[in-house]
Amino acid sequence: MYSKLSRTADRIEAVLRERRAPATVVGGKVMPGFVEMLLRPSPGTKVNQVKALQADIALAVGNSNVRISQSGTHLAIQIAREKREPVRLSSLMGQLTDIPRYTAVLGLSEDGAPLLARLSSPDVGHLLIAGTTGSGKTSLAHSILLSLCDRHRPRELGLIVLDPKNREQDDFSKAVAKHLLMPIARTREEVIGAVNKVVDAMEKRSTDVEPLPRIVVYADELADLCQTGGDAVIEAFTRIAQRGREPGIHLLACTQKPSAKAIGSLLKANLPLRLVGRVVSAEDARMAAGVAGCGAEKLNGCGDFIAITGTKSIRFQAALPI
Repeated sequence: MYSKLSRTADRIEAVLRERRAPATVVGGKVMPGFVEMLLRPSPGTKVNQVKALQADIALAVGNSNVRISQSGTHLAIQIAREKREPVRLSSLMGQLTDIPRYTAVLGLSEDGAPLLARLSSPDVGHLLIAGTTGSGKTSLAHSILLSLCDRHRPRELGLIVLDPKNREQDDFSKAVAKHLLMPIARTREEVIGAVNKVVDAMEKRSTDVEPLPRIVVYADELADLCQTGGDAVIEAFTRIAQRGREPGIHLLACTQKPSAKAIGSLLKANLPLRLVGRVVSAEDARMAAGVAGCGAEKLNGCGDFIAITGTKSIRFQAALPI
């Protein structure tokens, strides 16, 4: 591995010298999904010069999936690994012995540390997972729910699953069966009935004591649910997103294109933690992340995600639910 990394660094430096944008590789790290090389531009070399050479660098290292970004005082060149090391939820859970209550496991961040999300935090509360087909949305959602179910009894954590396309896998359904507060909602009528029951429960709950069980409402395809359910479903989801965190009700939603037109601007604005996988374009990335320039259109897919809350972003490899 060391010799291969050294050759890759030499090729990057050679390309930059030939294109009159010299820089030195000063370090790097190997992550489950990619290798990152840190560059220190030479005096006179501009950042945009190096970024403009992304295609040349990709050709030199023999990998079409190359991404260049700024990392502090350096430039970072991220190169997708040919053979990715899978991040397994079971392995991560075995390493984590002291997780705060109601904290989900997402995967491994760029620095190799487990990435967690505490539902009761104002910066989390509700989660939106966005990305194209093949980005790993469903696997990430399942890992989040399984990690929560593993550490909490059914009287502490309840799940409501909305799946009108009937895509939930048998293994997942069996694993969370004890935590389901009602059968999986599959028809339009069942979805409307389920979200209305959640809203009723939310209105009746007191915030003076810790509400039990905490409830996670999992919407497998939010945009489709909003389209088929109409204004009634959008309004119910919006009320949950606006007021659910304190009474212990959380929304976990997946969608390919979380546009304000598809899910409603107020609902979208109240989903503070965005987990964005690969998308088609920079505009789709901005729409999903809520901020411009996150670079989600350059992700590798298959579990390569960026976690975004406010203006802070963390790239991570999502855990597989195995």
